[in-house]
Amino acid sequence: MINSRLVLQEDALGLVAKEFTQQFPNKKPLLFADGNTWAVAGKQVSMQFKGCKYFLFDDEDVYADDIHVSLVQKQLQEDKDTIAVAVGSGTINDLCKRASFLCNRPYMCVATAPSVDGFTSNGAAITDHGFKVTLSCPAPVLVVADPLILSNAPLDMISSGYGDLAAKVTAGADWLIADTLGIEKIVPKVWDLVQPQLRDELSQPKALRNRERDAIAKVFDGLIHTGFAMQEYFDSRPASGADHLMSHVWEMNECCMIEGKAVSHGFKVAIGTLASTALMEELLTMDKALVLLAIENAKPLSWEERKAEIRSYVSSSSIQDRQIEICKKKFLEGPALVERKKMIVEHWDELKEKVGTQIIPFAELRERFSLAGCPVEPVTIALSYEDFRYGMRVAQMMRNRYTILDLVYELGLMDYMIEKISDPKAGYFHEYRNR
Repeated sequence: MINSRLVLQEDALGLVAKEFTQQFPNKKPLLFADGNTWAVAGKQVSMQFKGCKYFLFDDEDVYADDIHVSLVQKQLQEDKDTIAVAVGSGTINDLCKRASFLCNRPYMCVATAPSVDGFTSNGAAITDHGFKVTLSCPAPVLVVADPLILSNAPLDMISSGYGDLAAKVTAGADWLIADTLGIEKIVPKVWDLVQPQLRDELSQPKALRNRERDAIAKVFDGLIHTGFAMQEYFDSRPASGADHLMSHVWEMNECCMIEGKAVSHGFKVAIGTLASTALMEELLTMDKALVLLAIENAKPLSWEERKAEIRSYVSSSSIQDRQIEICKKKFLEGPALVERKKMIVEHWDELKEKVGTQIIPFAELRERFSLAGCPVEPVTIALSYEDFRYGMRVAQMMRNRYTILDLVYELGLMDYMIEKISDPKAGYFHEYRNR
């Protein structure tokens, strides 16, 4: 069930106080912003409330982690009648979302950039004790967004939103794979909130970079409806596949840092989306005979061997335990693995057709990302050759969610595909940090 109201219109910023009063009668707003979002929208919103209480993050970079959640929660607990008003984009929204949930209160968001899909999702992407997780918490009951504010956001945040929205293409392909193999069925009502209009929303990358409001509004609307889909499904499956899982690995390992500043979520996801697309294109070149050959040559691990493998790739003991628990839920061996491989072979032609129809070809997607200002090479987000390959491998261990990475793993092709996709000679990626 979708529980968020969206106000997306010209001069929407001037409606914040009115909308707040209607949604939260007899409550007091507590604004959360950073220096940038305060200047763009927070100060104006505060004036509407005649100088309401506000909290400004003084960090140069505000992180969506358990420490900052506790900080927001503490501010809210000082007055039981306050409602959080997140003035910002992904990070500030997620912090207010999670902290409000912990305080058993609703909240609202004033969006300042079309940068992420999580505005209206039931969940917050939080780094909890070093492990990137999506923590369950209700979406904002109200989102206010002004196209003028959105179009004046920093260009990299606009481009970041495009990268995040484009990931819904490969996330959709991942869901099609899981659906075809009988692992997780597609819910048409949820699928239709995202996929039918996705190609149109991604059709104007150059206009987006030129700050044309219609193109930006389309991307923002796509991101918002993705959030609605996550509300309806109560899971991030409609929005997130292998693309996001790779980005989570790179974030957890602090790989993507430029001059001490973390690369945006959408930019990491853009590279993850290109990598997912490359994996899918490689599998599309295989006929059923090659799939059978891969299965015959594969040497499946026992669960004890798999646990040892996970520990060899993940150094933190607490994160190891979480990932082992996750991987155990989807690990197959013996007759169950034989049956899964049989299913893959039987449905191979169907899988190829569905995935091939769903994805944007790698070369075309790369061109669109270039036009939109998104990264197309790992070096742009400070990934080394080793970091890039590590992200692809460990992403398969991140969630109990079947994606292209699980298909590759179960076919015994993980090592081969990582070598293929990362090799500059293959034509997908050419530039890495320190290479």
